[in-house]
Amino acid sequence: MNRNLYDLIGLAAAVCFILALKGLSHPKTARRGNLIGAFGATVATLLVFFFTGNKDDKNYHALPLHHLPLIIGAVVLGLAVGVPAARKVQMTQMPQLVALFNGVGGGAAALVAIVEYLKLGNEATSAEVIATVFTVIVGSVSFSGSCITFAKLQELMTTRPVVFPGGRFLIAANLAGVFAAGAWVVNS
Repeated sequence: MNRNLYDLIGLAAAVCFILALKGLSHPKTARRGNLIGAFGATVATLLVFFFTGNKDDKNYHALPLHHLPLIIGAVVLGLAVGVPAARKVQMTQMPQLVALFNGVGGGAAALVAIVEYLKLGNEATSAEVIATVFTVIVGSVSFSGSCITFAKLQELMTTRPVVFPGGRFLIAANLAGVFAAGAWVVNS
C-alpha cells in the first residue's frame, strides 16, 4: 500500500473520531456519533492489519503477524470484562462506567505511545517524538482525571473542590515540570 494512501486513510479515521465526539455530545446525535466512531475504529484497525511497506527494497508488514495471538487475546479480555460490565451497570451508574472506560482508553494511549517511542529509539523523527510526548501527556491527564471523576461520582471521595494552601503554586509547578520533561524528551 502506498504510504500517502495509508496516511490519507489514517487521517479519515481520525476525522471519524472527531466527528464521533461531536455526535456523542448531544443525545439526539449520540447514536450516529457512536456508529461513526465505530466505523473509524474499524478502518484504523484494518489499516494497521493490512498495511505493508517497503524499506531497503524489502517488503514488510507494519504489524508483525506473530503479535496476532497477543492482539486477539487482548480483544477477548477486553470483551470479557467490558461487555458484562456494560450490561450489568444500572443507568444511574452509567457516568461512572464511562469515566472508567475513558480512563482505560487514556492510560492505554499513554502506554502505547511510550512503547512506540522506546521501539523507535534514535530513529524517531522530531514530529514523532512531539506526537508521542503530547499523547503521553493527554493520555495521562485523561487517565488521572477519569479516576478522580469515577471516585467523585461513586462518592469514594468528596465532591467538593479540594483546596489547600499553595495548591495553585503546586499545580503550576507540576505543569511546568511536565512541559520541561516533555521539552527534554523532544530535544534529547
